Amino acid sequence: MRRIFKWLTGLLLLVVAGGAVAAALGYTALRTSIPAANGTMALAGLSGDVRLVRDMNGVPHIEAREQADAVRGLGFAHAQDRLWQMHVLRMVAQGRLSEMFGKPTIETDVFLKTMDIEHAARKSFEALSRPSQELLNAYAEGVNGWMNRQTRLMEVRLPPEFLILGVSPEPWEGWQTVAILKVMALTLDSNMEEELRRLAFASKGFTPREIDELVPYGPRDNPPPLPDLRQMFEFAKKEARAVAATGESGIAGLAWDIGVDASNNWVVSGSRTESGKPLLANDPHLGLTTPSVFYLAHMATGSNGSVRNLIGATLPGTPLFLLGRNDRVAWGLTTTNLDAQDVFIERLNPENPDQYLTPTGWRDFDKREVTVKVKGEPDFVFTRRATRHGPVLPDKYKSVSEIVPGGHVAALQWTALAEDDTTSEAAIEIGNAGSVSDYLNAMRKAVSPMQSMVVADADGNIALLAPGRVPVRDPANLIAGRAPVPGWNALYDWKGYLPFEALPRIENPASGALATANANWLPPGYDRHITYDWDEHFRQGRVEELVTGANAKHTPQSMRDIQADKFSPALTQFRDEALAQLQGGAGQELAVLEALKAWDGQMDMNKAEPLIMTAWWRHFHRMLFEDELGKDYSRIAKGYMDPLLAVLRGGTSRDWCDNVTTPQAETCGIVLAQAFAVANDELKQMQGSDWKKWRWGAGHLAFGEHRPFSSVGPLAGFFTVKPESSGGSYTLLRGRTDFREKNPYANVHASAYRAWYDLGAPDASQFVISTGQSGHFLSPHYDDLAAKWAASDYIAMTTRREEYERNADGAWTLTPAAQQGN
Repeated sequence: MRRIFKWLTGLLLLVVAGGAVAAALGYTALRTSIPAANGTMALAGLSGDVRLVRDMNGVPHIEAREQADAVRGLGFAHAQDRLWQMHVLRMVAQGRLSEMFGKPTIETDVFLKTMDIEHAARKSFEALSRPSQELLNAYAEGVNGWMNRQTRLMEVRLPPEFLILGVSPEPWEGWQTVAILKVMALTLDSNMEEELRRLAFASKGFTPREIDELVPYGPRDNPPPLPDLRQMFEFAKKEARAVAATGESGIAGLAWDIGVDASNNWVVSGSRTESGKPLLANDPHLGLTTPSVFYLAHMATGSNGSVRNLIGATLPGTPLFLLGRNDRVAWGLTTTNLDAQDVFIERLNPENPDQYLTPTGWRDFDKREVTVKVKGEPDFVFTRRATRHGPVLPDKYKSVSEIVPGGHVAALQWTALAEDDTTSEAAIEIGNAGSVSDYLNAMRKAVSPMQSMVVADADGNIALLAPGRVPVRDPANLIAGRAPVPGWNALYDWKGYLPFEALPRIENPASGALATANANWLPPGYDRHITYDWDEHFRQGRVEELVTGANAKHTPQSMRDIQADKFSPALTQFRDEALAQLQGGAGQELAVLEALKAWDGQMDMNKAEPLIMTAWWRHFHRMLFEDELGKDYSRIAKGYMDPLLAVLRGGTSRDWCDNVTTPQAETCGIVLAQAFAVANDELKQMQGSDWKKWRWGAGHLAFGEHRPFSSVGPLAGFFTVKPESSGGSYTLLRGRTDFREKNPYANVHASAYRAWYDLGAPDASQFVISTGQSGHFLSPHYDDLAAKWAASDYIAMTTRREEYERNADGAWTLTPAAQQGN
């Protein structure tokens, strides 16, 4: 009821202020748009009845004789609960955000249309087998069945976002599932950003060793020395390039990224569990959104004598159970951080700017005019260019025009732009896997994005595999994917892809345990290049300690405890180094320092110490590097810990602690004291003068961004889910802060889905997502799981009909269209 009153108050404010939302959008109309709990509808394409029962948590349990009919039912359920989310993802894939949001997203659309995900998705859909195409088309029929029903009823039935923005959804198409997977790949494959970061630092005159200190490697990596990019691209001859004006600066809409760059997963065999059967756990970390990126579901197909179950986390807009289990196999994913992208610096012909240099001479760009339709504005038209490597990056993307030498452009080669991407077919087939072997074999069809997959089966087998298309680079290429390379030199061209048999894999290890957390987990002796841009090692070390290093037998409770682990190895290491070197401190600060010294490293929402240490870390990191980097500090402003610890432990090539803008020489101890004072003052402003009353949770709200209304003042409070949360950037209970100017300590990146699976008692497995099942802000299932998620609690999801029907919210029956008119 409180949300209803908030909505009406906000509506009044908008009307009084002359806002665009009409007074007709009252509570009654909005309430009507919540899908009915029960109903019957005829759906074209069905071969038999489909029953859709929503349990007390809003999770649909879909029963059908045929798989295609169950998939139609899933599309119907997705459309009922998450249609706006699906629509936005589709518009991202097509580069059409400006049709809804106007001028602020033009540059995002320019970037997305430059990538041309839509073209790659359509071609890849054609490359799928006929049965896979039919299944994706069946899903689209289910989505369209719900949308068409809403249109026919002539009622305000679409989610509120459509009405507020004056937008109507178009019919869903099968190829759009492939497009949404490519949007996921865009957020998972981030090596391009690392390459441009290194090039930016080189353009400012930093040496290769200094660049390595700013963007360091993991402890298990041994890369060749980075060549001097300053000499390679002759930055001394760099000339400014004009950037076409669009009225907007930067790529504002890249905040629309799902933002995947971390996750945890692990699996233990029966030799390490009390039950004698494998246990598997997974919590993919994503940029937090409202609603959650994932949607819980269960599909049961077949007749009473032979029913197959598939249960877990689906991605709205696709019929795929990306995470979950069937009756015999469970699986979980983390990002591998594969080096799937290379940026090529292409040299322009000074006599003809429509040409670029190749190893065999000048070649014309592939060019075409592209139109971005803009709400309330004239169309924006730009020229899309591509080279033999791939699309030319827009000048404004990551300030490319400021770091690429004059007379050059940057082009991207990326595995996800393949036109024969059969990843969606692999994802379909794993749902039918009866063993670890079946699962691994299905992954032969995976192309992009590469994921580190743990899998277990009912027979006790466990495995870890990273499938996908891995570029092969020339051994003489010493850049090795870490920075942009000269596009005119054939040395840097990709030489093909690793065969499936050469991909990293571990099956049934003697240790009985496998775990990944985005850092280097490759088996000893593995000699193929995957990446040098692994995540920092703190979480990987911690999960290995708790999973592989545990002496006691694992149980379901130990799975829950590890996922809820709030200990921060990174912040405790920083604390120890900082307290040892700190110079100064008096008054209240002495008491704070004593509390930090005694702190146990737990990032507990009810404690002050996590907030103090995070603020200290933030300001010390900025003071270390901003004086040298200037505005390019924004490229590392998220505050990665490895560079900071390297400075405090000595041995860096530059004295980063000395502020180059002051005449005196600062020591690290002095800068630590300055940063501590600034952090202390900031927290007093935020939470009052008594530090003992400060709370990490009050500053660390898990900010589930609604797109776009979290950015629309009066609407933000209605649409944004933001519970207090524990955890931090380097805990297994992920809660990353990105130190943005507004709400710098907010939790913006955490587990969108958390689950553990017991192969000995599959229906005892537990699940949770970060918000609720519904995307309708007035639904009781909009945020009802958020409190459980924040408390590291779970819900049960059973495949047993008598259990999910007990206290069910309601049921829909879908019948073949020939049986009933509607």
